[in-house]
Amino acid sequence: MLLFVGIPLMYMETCFGQYSATGPITVWKASPLFTGIGWSMILVTFFGSIYYNMLLAWTLMYFWKSITSFSGSLPWTTCSADWNPGNCMLIRTMSDRNRCWRQGGFFAIAHNHSCLLPDGASWLVDESTGNATAPLLDELYNTAAGLNSSGNVSQLARFLALWTSPGRPAICTSIMLSMFGRINFPIRQTQTRSNFVLSISNGFHDLGFPKWELVLCLFAAWVVVILCLIRGVKSAGKAVYFTSLFPYLVLTILLIRGLTLEGSMKGLEYFFVPKWDRLADPNVWGDAAIQVFFSLSSGWGGIIALSSYNQFHNNALLDALIVSFGDGATSVYSGMTVFCVLGYMSHVMSLPINAVAKDGAGLAFILYPDIVTSLPLSPFWASLFFAMLLTLGFGTMISNVNTLKTALCDNWSSVFNRGQRPLGVLIGICFVAFILGLPCTTRGGMFVLQLLDNYCCTYSVLVVGFAELMVITWVYGADRFLDNVAEMRHGRPVSRAWKYIWKYFSPLVIVAVATFTYVSVKPSKYANYTFPKAADILGAIISVLVITPIPGKVRLLSQPDREWGREMGRKPAGYYAASDPAAAYESQQPLTATGSYINSSSTIGAARVIVQNRI
Repeated sequence: MLLFVGIPLMYMETCFGQYSATGPITVWKASPLFTGIGWSMILVTFFGSIYYNMLLAWTLMYFWKSITSFSGSLPWTTCSADWNPGNCMLIRTMSDRNRCWRQGGFFAIAHNHSCLLPDGASWLVDESTGNATAPLLDELYNTAAGLNSSGNVSQLARFLALWTSPGRPAICTSIMLSMFGRINFPIRQTQTRSNFVLSISNGFHDLGFPKWELVLCLFAAWVVVILCLIRGVKSAGKAVYFTSLFPYLVLTILLIRGLTLEGSMKGLEYFFVPKWDRLADPNVWGDAAIQVFFSLSSGWGGIIALSSYNQFHNNALLDALIVSFGDGATSVYSGMTVFCVLGYMSHVMSLPINAVAKDGAGLAFILYPDIVTSLPLSPFWASLFFAMLLTLGFGTMISNVNTLKTALCDNWSSVFNRGQRPLGVLIGICFVAFILGLPCTTRGGMFVLQLLDNYCCTYSVLVVGFAELMVITWVYGADRFLDNVAEMRHGRPVSRAWKYIWKYFSPLVIVAVATFTYVSVKPSKYANYTFPKAADILGAIISVLVITPIPGKVRLLSQPDREWGREMGRKPAGYYAASDPAAAYESQQPLTATGSYINSSSTIGAARVIVQNRI
């Protein structure tokens, strides 16, 4: 997907912005009818920035808790905190439990975490006689399993409460707790993470109010963005030097540490060994295309905005290749780091990697914090990891917000490009995005963020990329665009292969991927929670609204002009006399008037004078 779509679109946008030296809105003066493409890019970037900075707010929270825990342990290491669920379980305990289950036994949480194996049936106790009996376990297990599978939670709770009540033999209590654990997984530290930062609710119906800690972190994240851009592109460039290079240092440190962990090779094997059957899954191709658009910022307007600062004769092709292949190599490098640690987690928990791995926000904010608790000096590794996420995130946000600011200032240059007004535009953008991001700070904020991520910057970006390719190559003209690129190359011609790639190949790939992905679309989910239909409908509406500006200019130009109206062509008296001296010879009387005398010779003579003067 990188070769088919990523690099061609990256090269096109780099050339487009570099040639025009303007932002993603005014650049469409190349084809004014489709200025809406630029506005769609701005909307994609704006909505993406709203939820992306929320990720940075969570990261700030974790980072602060990590660096303040060097003298002790991380807050989420134990199950003794007041925000822990009642059946919280540590990683080592989970490992023992999973190993016990794989042996066919029952893990007795209340019986010193013992593994009760069926072969040693002496521990099974008959209620009436107190003697050991194997059928008792079968009866209890089958009853509890039946209640659990039927979804009758209240009866299951009463049944378990009966068999764990005071007066029962202690071993019976252990057996029932063990069976409850086997029937319905105890809440892992996954939900400990959720309670620690998110206090996550049960769904969209229970969003709750914003958490003041997360509101402060979100506000701080936007303040950092403003400070990085307060002096314009110069301060942004200096900040990007650090945000671009520091993550590689941290990734290298984490990779070296990960390779020393037991089970890391198993994780790398899972990462590198391909599963060829997955190529038949259209969702894989859709996710790959969306990832390429997201990581390269194609269709977001950022490439156009940043390349507009290039020198006119800069080597755009070299820049596009370096960025594209560098992005792909970085993805592989970071994937090695992550899967080394996932292999270790799989080994510790005695679970397959696909049962341990998570995608999306769960990997960074639930699984990885869970993993570092089992490492020596866990606060150090946690601080290092979240510092890396902060630098990566702020690097992206600097680019996104700079794109928005550049687009608005270029489009209304006479209004905003004066004095301190660009700073006001910057603060205004960040303030509006902060207000709109407040729903993500609620207990149901994770669901809001996931909805925005699923719809705002996925299919809509594919549509924007497709429209961009079609307009530049078919409307503006592929040959004309290649001439522009050759002009930036000091007149050296460009390979004609790019014409056919941009004009035919890349658009067809995007259409195929979008079609197959749409056919296999499924309801949105987060963990075990399936979003209600109303949420998916809302997400689809947002996705459509993002691309609505694309045909908007067509509709606008189809409307009557502002000057259209009654007797639009009639000129006021004295108009010709003021605009043309020869008009003094022209009769101002109507050509057909009742009772009026028309001097034909004078009219013809005046007309001859007018023609001669204009010639």
